[in-house]
Amino acid sequence: MTLIREQPTATSIFHRDHLFIGGEWVKPAGSKRIDIIDPASEQVVGSVPEANQADADRAIAAAVAAFTGPWRDLTYAERAEYLGRIADELEARSHDAAEAYIKDFGGIYAGGHAMAARSALHLRMHKKFAERLRDEPERLTIGGTEALLVQEPVGPVLGIVPWNTTFGISIVKIAPALLAGCPIVIKIAVESPMGSFVIADAIEAAGLPKGLVSFLPAPREALGDLTKRPEFRHISFTGSTPAGTEVMKDAADNVVDVTLELGGKSPGIILDDLDPAEHAPLVFAGTMGQAGQVCTTYSRLFVPRAKESAWRDSLTKFYASLVVGDPASPQTQVGPLVTANHRDKVESYIQIARDEGATILTGGGRPAHLSSGYYIEPTLVADVTSDMRIVREEIFGPVITLEAYDTEDEAITMANDTEYGLAGGIFTLDEERAIPLALRLEAGNISINLAASCLLLPFGGFKKSGIGVEGGFAGVEELLVWKQVQLRRTS
Repeated sequence: MTLIREQPTATSIFHRDHLFIGGEWVKPAGSKRIDIIDPASEQVVGSVPEANQADADRAIAAAVAAFTGPWRDLTYAERAEYLGRIADELEARSHDAAEAYIKDFGGIYAGGHAMAARSALHLRMHKKFAERLRDEPERLTIGGTEALLVQEPVGPVLGIVPWNTTFGISIVKIAPALLAGCPIVIKIAVESPMGSFVIADAIEAAGLPKGLVSFLPAPREALGDLTKRPEFRHISFTGSTPAGTEVMKDAADNVVDVTLELGGKSPGIILDDLDPAEHAPLVFAGTMGQAGQVCTTYSRLFVPRAKESAWRDSLTKFYASLVVGDPASPQTQVGPLVTANHRDKVESYIQIARDEGATILTGGGRPAHLSSGYYIEPTLVADVTSDMRIVREEIFGPVITLEAYDTEDEAITMANDTEYGLAGGIFTLDEERAIPLALRLEAGNISINLAASCLLLPFGGFKKSGIGVEGGFAGVEELLVWKQVQLRRTS
């Protein structure tokens, strides 16, 4: 389909001519631009500059200089005050954040209008974390040695942010870096760059000292070997497992620490105390949030075999009833996918499922009532086996498989039968019954009757879903290194 270019107004947040590098708006080194395409209309609603290697060099130089500058000499409490100011400025831009989420990414109205508030809460939680950090070395005696212990910032950080929820994930990386004393350069995916510009507006308005934050919206190849740059002392990557593997290899050449939050094929186990007719909506947030474009999506649902037929019927009716459409409408429950290419990828997996003998209970195509937009119907796939690609591989769309189990032990075994270990969910009327099962799941983030992502707590994956953690106080500690200064032997 031919894209329709809609001329942005001079005041549109979707048209920018400068990049935010080293805490300042600067002219880009090159002339290439990134079109902002509304996934619901397929219209070009604006454009932003595409960064290149010269822009990356400038951002890295700014981060290196800032690391040895006045920011490092501030106390944790003083840095935290800036986080609070950024939080205030983000909330003042809640409308812009929502517009970026809806028009740039295709996220639905409710999520967009909560984006700024959630990100501000994340920053304010990090402000509180400052109370748990020591500005002065701790003097102690242990094993006959008197010494000083101190935690110091690791150094300039490279953050790599994927296209799903650019806004929120950028804040997840910025907050701990700034509190720890680390300047950060963030590489932004070209599919949805707009959220980073709104954050940059807030950072500038908050008066953050220069040099500390840069955003580089660009395809990977345009920035050179960014992950091989020795100036970075930590790389925080969120994205696919194959891409994360390459980041880890590059970081190893310079012995650079990494935090990797990678892919998932997460299970959702429905226990036998739930009624299929009544409780099918419980799985909505965990399976259809952002049209399934969430790393923690419960893409594999497991139901008790004794109720399998009833669950097939109820989940089929429930998914078929969801309102698919304009993400700007408050009534919409499932919006579009991020790009035409990603929609094609998801459609290819649905066809693979058919070819492998699975049954499409509902969905499986593009909504007939929508003539434009990158939409896929909520799709429920049954009659699958554990070796099918639809069961093994991350799809990142509104495509959910359904399997039956005989015992809870079998459900846990089936749930853990994956190379991933990012998230998992259990649905039940009895929370206490669910807790022992949750502790047996091989994943870093488990929820009971909820969707599995709380980045105010340590968030990380098992197996091929990642290394290290983001979120919570532990995410700050990832960016601090210990130094010991031995003073004397006491015995």
